[in-house]
Order: sequence, then structure tokens, then C-alpha cells
Amino acid sequence: MQTTLIRGGTVVDAGRREKADVLVRGETVDRVAADLAAADRVIDATGCYVLPGVIDVHTHPVYVDDLESLPVTAAHGGVTTVIHYAYAKPGTGLVEAIRRFREEAERVSILDFALHGGLFDPKRQSGEIPAAMAAGVTSFKMFMTYAKLGWMTDDYQLMRTFDLLGRAGGMGMVHAENGLATDYLEDSCNEAGVDPVEAFVRTRPAALEAAAVGRAIAMAEVAGCPLYIPHVSARRALDVIASARRAGRRVYAETCPQYLTLTNQDLLEKKALLKIGPPLREDTDRDALWRGLLDGVLDTVASDHVARDKRVDDEFFAAPFGSPQVETMLQLVHDGVARGRLTLERLVRVLCENPARIFGLYPKKGTLRPGSDADLVIFDPSAKAYVEHRTQHSRAPYTAYEGRSVVGTPVLTMQRGEVLVARGECLASAGQARFLATAAGRADLRDLA
Repeated sequence: MQTTLIRGGTVVDAGRREKADVLVRGETVDRVAADLAAADRVIDATGCYVLPGVIDVHTHPVYVDDLESLPVTAAHGGVTTVIHYAYAKPGTGLVEAIRRFREEAERVSILDFALHGGLFDPKRQSGEIPAAMAAGVTSFKMFMTYAKLGWMTDDYQLMRTFDLLGRAGGMGMVHAENGLATDYLEDSCNEAGVDPVEAFVRTRPAALEAAAVGRAIAMAEVAGCPLYIPHVSARRALDVIASARRAGRRVYAETCPQYLTLTNQDLLEKKALLKIGPPLREDTDRDALWRGLLDGVLDTVASDHVARDKRVDDEFFAAPFGSPQVETMLQLVHDGVARGRLTLERLVRVLCENPARIFGLYPKKGTLRPGSDADLVIFDPSAKAYVEHRTQHSRAPYTAYEGRSVVGTPVLTMQRGEVLVARGECLASAGQARFLATAAGRADLRDLA
């Protein structure tokens, strides 16, 4: 069995930071200690951090980045595990969608992966939840918005699905915005001739996100169902989540790098390229999100990677939602560390350990303790770089951060003892992935702080 020694780095894991070597035996971590003996292969990490591989729990591999290409761009960014949304569109069975996503990813992906059930028609699909859970999928997302797209789940079906999940032991997830109120406001602005970009911000205010978060939490409480809120964008939504957690509710919360680094002023400049939902918000919201990560109200950072083929001058309301985010996520969050917004230890919590705990993958994933999978990233914290589309590996024709300077860059990504990416070169082969069954929603909130 091959051994690999990661020598000379600073290991950051489970709330600790220490100068240590990491010995990998086969696919797992064997030891973490100072001055370990030689191995079959030695990798020099001098001057670098050795971090657990990033776990991105929010990816959409159904657009220009698919189940093959999305893991490649993710691995270049230090991600070693992804959780994809398996879309069960109207007319499609939930279990059938899960089977199709799993089989294709096992065939083409380079990254270990788990799946969420994406319920676009809960009235007809929620009854399959027990069978989906038996297949290893235990988290299920619904939309409280996008009524015009036909994606919105009404409160009857939301309550019904939470009730099913509460009894089955699964976890609910919601895109929390008020869809019908948004559609009215959008129609009103369009009739008044408001500029489309300005209208987009006006019609999706933070108040409606916060109200939807509160509504979802209340229904999940009644159903006895743990709840995960993805892509939290607003300070007011954070206040609702913090209040619920003080009251003992099992609510987990995520934000994304775009909300930590961009505002609605960037949207005015880049227009359709930054059309995402929820929308980018104010400086005060961005600052509150960083504080929420630091004080534990926010548990995870995930990419919400949605790579779409669009241009800055596309007709705004006709342009699709989404932005490529996974490859730059670790760099952008670390840049926040370099600027004093977050500690390095907390970065590892929200990008690695907490995602693994919330979705039941810990300690196999999300940590560098003996017996864990040897998933890690060697990260140079002093390297200065510029984000440029030409160096990215997404199939999207742009990056949201063109020309942005960052401090720190991943130099090597390893999964289960095998080097996936080294100094910008992908060394992995399609089909290396393993499907990971989850056990979502059972993490104690005290373990995430």
C-alpha cells in the first residue's frame, strides 16, 4: 500500500493550527505529527497550509458545467467533495432522477459526490422521499419563489413535505424568497418602465427573504423537520435565523462567496452576468454575513455554482439566473481571512468540517484525523493572484471577479490519497468518483460553532 508524506506545512484542522506532517497510507490519513519518517512519495508543503479538502454542498451540474466538467473546475479550487442537486423536474420521478444523476456521475466525475433531491413538483414527488432516503439521499430542496417559471412550492405542499421529512428522518431545504410578491413587484416595475437591473433589486427586497425564512422555519418546527437555508444573502434573514436558533430550532444556514464579496453596485456594472437569486445586496448585508460566519449564525459557505452561457449586455429579464463560483470560492473566503474578516480556523469549519457534519459525512470527510479519507488541499497563503476568466476551468464564458486581486491560492488538491490537481494541471481521470450516502440534519448546532 503506497504511502505519501505531506511534509513541512502548517496543518489547520478541527480548530487547531500546527506545524506538522501528514502521512497518508493508501486512501486514508495515517498520522498527523511533526517530523514524520520518509514515505514512498514525499510532497513538500513548506510555507503552505494543509487543509482538509473543501466540501461544496451546493452545486448545479445541469447547465454549461455538467457532472463531468463541474468537478474539474471544483478540484482546481481545492474542492474534493461536492453535493449536487439532482433535479426532478415536473413529469420526472424523484428516485429516477437520483438514479440517473448517480450513474452518470459515477461514470464521468473525478470527485466524490453526494446528492440532494431537487423537488420541482412536490405534490407528485414527495411520496418518493422514503425510497430516496433508502437510496442514500436525505436532503430535499424546494423553491418558495420562481412562480413564473413554474418552480414554486405552495405552503400546502411545503408543509406536507416537511411533515413527510419529519416522520422519515430527512432534512428540508428551501430557496427562501416570496415568489408571488416578487412577481407582483416585477410586473409593477415593468409596467412603470423601471430600468430592468434596478427593478430586479427592488422586486426581491431583503424583507421578503427574511419573511420567507421565518415562514419556512415555522413550518419545519411544526413538522419536527430539520431545515437548511441555502444562499442567505441579507442581514434581516440572519436576524431571523439567529432568533430561531436561540429558541432551540434545528436550523442550519449557508451563504455563498458572491454575497461575501459583491454588492448590488457590482450588479449595476455587470448586469446579466450577476443576475443571481437571491440578488446581491448592500454593503451592510455583506458585512453582516462575514460577522455571521465568525459568530456561528452561518454554518457553511457553498458556491451555488450555476454556470450559464450569458453576456453582460443580454436582455436582463430574459437572461438566466446563475454564476460560476466553485473554483474561486476558497480563494475568496481566504482573502477575507487575509483582510481580517474571518479566522483561518473558522474558514476550515465553514468550508470543510461543518458541511461534513451537517450532511453526515464526518469524520470520513471534512477533517484530517487518522482514518479519515486523505482529502486535502495544499494552499499557499502568501501567493498574490488575479482572478481571470482565461485561467478558470468552468465552461462559462466569464468570471464574476475578472481582474480581482486575491491573497492565497491552492497549489495541490488530493482525494483519497491521489493527486487530482497540482500547480494548475489536472491529473485525474473521469470515473474516479464514489457516491456518498448522506445522513443529513442530525448535527448538533453546538458542534458547528
